[in-house]
Amino acid sequence: MESSNEPTPTTGSAEVSAPPSEPTLAVVADQTPATTETGEPERRGDNVRGSRSSRRSSRSHRSSHRDGSTGHVSSSESSRNKLRRQVWAARGLALAAIVAAVVLSMLLIQARAKVATHAMEKGTLASELNRAQGELTQTKQLVAAQEVELGALLKQRIPGVTNLEVEKLYEINTKQVKKLSFSEAGVGAGKRLAYYVVLKNTDVTPVIPAVTILLFDRKGLQTGMARVTREAATTPTDHEQLQPGETRAYSASIDKIRDDPPAYFMVEAR
Repeated sequence: MESSNEPTPTTGSAEVSAPPSEPTLAVVADQTPATTETGEPERRGDNVRGSRSSRRSSRSHRSSHRDGSTGHVSSSESSRNKLRRQVWAARGLALAAIVAAVVLSMLLIQARAKVATHAMEKGTLASELNRAQGELTQTKQLVAAQEVELGALLKQRIPGVTNLEVEKLYEINTKQVKKLSFSEAGVGAGKRLAYYVVLKNTDVTPVIPAVTILLFDRKGLQTGMARVTREAATTPTDHEQLQPGETRAYSASIDKIRDDPPAYFMVEAR
């Protein structure tokens, strides 16, 4: 019984109550958060997750900020590019307008120069034309004077010769010949000079007309001849004679002797 009441030996108690070593405390410390009943590990996890979320949100914010900055920079750059293009377009239009104005001015100057040149040329041509017309008039007058002189000489050499004009009616009034005119018939090489003559018997007895038409050139050379016959009468008749007071018309082409154009004619009647 006594032995049961004795106190516990000091040595044993010292061994039991000996403090734990440091590694044990480290283990206990490491295990303490896992065994805690108040939920500290979960709060720590929430904090960790919250910090991660905040970091992610911070990164996303920075990323969005960078994206926004990049978008802003891109928008500013596009605006500057657009403004630059507009400026260059305006410069191009201004340059085109200047070039067009210069070209137009040059064209106007050339046009004015051409107009002035044309005016000078027109004045020169007008003066030359007037001079040529004056010379032509003088030449015509000289030719006319020479023809008059030549005709006078020809009439002296061939009495009864007359200037020939087509479509002119001549009053002859020589014996039976009263009127005479000339006309051109045919074309080209077949072109001939034709006559139209009116005869009248003013005698009291019948007569057989003997009328010859002669043509001459400017030199007085004979170029054609025609004898008035019954076959040339415009009204068919069976006899050559003209009765007293009878009038008859004749028309026919004149035979050419030479190709030179006639300038004078003469009528012979017996």
